[in-house]
Amino acid sequence: MALLTIFLLSVLLACTLFFIALSFRYDLTCRAVVFKIFSRLGIPLGAYLPAEFSTPYQRLMRENEAWHRPVLLNLATSDGSGQVTHPDVAYIPEGFGQGKWTYWMACTPYPQRNAQYENPELFVSFDGIDWAVPFGFKNPLVPSPAIAGDHHSDPDILFCLDQLWLFYRQTIRSRTPNENRLFLIKSADGVRWSVPIEVLCDKTGRELLSPAVIHDGHQFLMWTVEICEEQFLIVRRSSPNGVAWSAPEVCRLAGLEMPRHAWHIDVMQESERLSAVLVSCIGNGGVKSRIHYAYSEDHGLRWSTAGFLFDQAYEFEAEVQYRGSLLGRDGHPGVYDLWYSAASSKFLFSIAHLSLIRDHNRMLPCQLRLESAHAKRAKVSLELEK
Repeated sequence: MALLTIFLLSVLLACTLFFIALSFRYDLTCRAVVFKIFSRLGIPLGAYLPAEFSTPYQRLMRENEAWHRPVLLNLATSDGSGQVTHPDVAYIPEGFGQGKWTYWMACTPYPQRNAQYENPELFVSFDGIDWAVPFGFKNPLVPSPAIAGDHHSDPDILFCLDQLWLFYRQTIRSRTPNENRLFLIKSADGVRWSVPIEVLCDKTGRELLSPAVIHDGHQFLMWTVEICEEQFLIVRRSSPNGVAWSAPEVCRLAGLEMPRHAWHIDVMQESERLSAVLVSCIGNGGVKSRIHYAYSEDHGLRWSTAGFLFDQAYEFEAEVQYRGSLLGRDGHPGVYDLWYSAASSKFLFSIAHLSLIRDHNRMLPCQLRLESAHAKRAKVSLELEK
């Protein structure tokens, strides 16, 4: 009896060690190992399907519920990871720079959420989907801070007075409380950039998150998300030159359900309103971030929003949907391009493009780009037949 017990315990120990070795060898969870073993024996175990997803477009919900169709961007970041976040896009109809590119995007690499690489980088495109580094330019646009732990983030780019203007944030964690500074650099060709000018500085822990800057034809306006009265609130400032900014004005935000609060924002000007991509989260650090459409009819002091813009339908956005950049589609009133960042369940960050259409105060995903491509192919086909 004693020998049988020892034998059974030895078998159990061997199986356990084999189980652990298999898990480590193939980087699998216990659930995945069980599924693989029983599937080899022909035993169906649907409940034990592994939770990991191998592809970014793996659907997290039924086909008929995954109603937005984003396109993931392939960006050659300087660190080589291709993991990237916080896009901001400027559209220049007549083109700009040596290649007369129409789309210019600033974003930041974020490999494995390592803030050391979170420095603004620059990419150009003719269609907003295929992106490259401008001729004669080398990323990153801004190098890492000299002190480990300090980092850059949150670039915002716009085209003004025949130049590209780029604002970005520097966080100095080596001081207590954290210091946050906003810098401005400019370029007349997209390759050679000016020395950074500090335009805002906060040493009280307000954060100065996600600057969003526009020029309304008369002045510059900037929105940030800051800690005011122990809350994350949207704040507006104005400036005649983009360098000297007014005192902050706290904005009102209606329609965001508790316990969510504003986290990041991007603003674009329309003829009768300001439209924004608003990111909300729970707690600090962007936890459970999701994207909303927001609008303002009083120059950005009062904002209205509603529910989430679209579902977390795919693996690449399973963890969070993050900061986005919104532009009106040239020649198509009411149609928009959205570039938004997201993180998968393993916190791999990427940027996706999506077409939207606005119905009064609602913004909805659409497939106009795909339909347009089909229409062009049909036209080419007809011309060939003639």
